[in-house]
Amino acid sequence: MRTAEWPTLALLAVTYALWALATTWLATLWLPLGVVVAALAIAQHSSLSHEALHGHPFADARANMAAVWPALGLLVPYLRFRDTHLAHHRDALLTDPYDDPESNYLDPVIWARLPHVLRAALRFNNTLIGRIAIGPIVGMTTFLRGDWREMRAGDASIRRAWLWHGAAMVPVMIWVWAAPMPIWAYLIAAYGAMSLLKIRTFLEHRAHDRASGRTVVIEDRGVVPHRVV
Repeated sequence: MRTAEWPTLALLAVTYALWALATTWLATLWLPLGVVVAALAIAQHSSLSHEALHGHPFADARANMAAVWPALGLLVPYLRFRDTHLAHHRDALLTDPYDDPESNYLDPVIWARLPHVLRAALRFNNTLIGRIAIGPIVGMTTFLRGDWREMRAGDASIRRAWLWHGAAMVPVMIWVWAAPMPIWAYLIAAYGAMSLLKIRTFLEHRAHDRASGRTVVIEDRGVVPHRVV
């Protein structure tokens, strides 16, 4: 049993504090500033949720889930993120359009059947500016369609994940409803946060015959990351 990772816990506390500040005082001071800071806080909370499902800052998975329980980002249930992301870490399945739940690739046969408008949208989504602008829409549409299909087929675990997500949204929406930041502005912040996360994931993987060649290293180059193969 390891001790709690206090730097991670401190960062989590700062993230919640910034989120609360953004939706209250900063939103009153200047709404665009509140939206930007809220988006940054929500994106950071999502990154910390990623750390939680990988076993941080506690050794106990339930404690990690509790630490990031409030659904600040509104869009993705933590339990679904956990299950799909851990499935994504099966190296042999990386980028596979059927078995990797985070793949941005399509079967060539499926691609050939798509309407030209949809193909154009997906090509745009395969650029950095496209991933920022419409990436959240493309990703959530695919994600929701898949979950709806699985729930209709009788997958109770996905249904429970969404019910748990609904409960995690309640305190967030109560806070936003009572806060000076309008709900429409908070929805913009949540979308902006997902757009920021799309930058981080844009260069992570590529198609390659070998599984070992499908993961790339992202090095820090300031605001825009730099890929190292």
